[in-house]
Amino acid sequence: MFTFEKQDKNPLFYIDERAVYTLFKKDEKIRIPPFRNTGKYLDSGQFLERYTLSRSEGKTLKKALQSDIVPESNLKGKFYHIRRDLNQRLYTEIDLRGTDHVITWKYPENIKEWPETTILIGSSAVGKTHLVISEIEEALKRKKKRRFVYVTPELQVDTTLKKLLNKKGWMKWFTGVDVSDQAFDDSERGSAEEWWRDDILPVLLDLEPGAKIILDDAPDSKVHKYLQKFLIKYLRTGRHKKIGITSIQHNVRGGKWTSQSFSSVKWVVLFPRGSGKGKQVEWLYETLGVGRKKARILVDIFGETGRSMTIHQWSPTVVFGPKYAVWV
Repeated sequence: MFTFEKQDKNPLFYIDERAVYTLFKKDEKIRIPPFRNTGKYLDSGQFLERYTLSRSEGKTLKKALQSDIVPESNLKGKFYHIRRDLNQRLYTEIDLRGTDHVITWKYPENIKEWPETTILIGSSAVGKTHLVISEIEEALKRKKKRRFVYVTPELQVDTTLKKLLNKKGWMKWFTGVDVSDQAFDDSERGSAEEWWRDDILPVLLDLEPGAKIILDDAPDSKVHKYLQKFLIKYLRTGRHKKIGITSIQHNVRGGKWTSQSFSSVKWVVLFPRGSGKGKQVEWLYETLGVGRKKARILVDIFGETGRSMTIHQWSPTVVFGPKYAVWV
């Protein structure tokens, strides 16, 4: 279940500024109460769609559920099913739709702590880089800061990155590594291997515990094969050095760029407003074991309520976006 009560582990995410934790038990006293008005939900089209009800059936069941009186009709079976499901959802869902509250993810407060592993996958212009940068900015606004190294061929053309690079107070903490074709030409190195070995790899290896490496559009670089090997290695071993790594990709089925990530990363972030919704449904079905019908519902919910859908792959498996979170 979800709770605001502090646990002996990092928060899973935050609602506004309040940390949210998970527990593998039900406890009515410390569970997070519903944010959404129950009466409004029972009147909504979402209620009718979820339980395949007509409008008249919805009205009858709303009255029965609110009074907890079993209807004397053929809806008796649906009443018991819906009541049981709604009670279960009190412990497995957070629904902020129709409220001003927002779910966000943040880096661990301890700057020496491992900043974990993440892969973000989505088509162009869905907000991948924007999300990563907003999380970095939140971390750099704190009094105690962790180190970030951003590797991308778009370093000189992405205006958001330029703002971070040029902010005087953050220069010590945010380093950009340009892996564009122009950067290779300017390096005057004889080969991509030499450029990688002498100019790029030393920056990635010279990091203290708690640092985070971000690889953005790495397949487009001349050193892509070296970045790929580095990514695969650090997904497995970076935790031992307390170095985190984030990979930003375009395709769910991205070959070696994504296969190792899915078996190693703690966080997977998909973007259901972009293209490839069918692939996202299949990924939820094949990787998390979510039924296809439920997977379609989840993709639709997250697409309607925000840009991103974040999956916490490690136990417990939780999917969340800006307005909704659920155990799966």
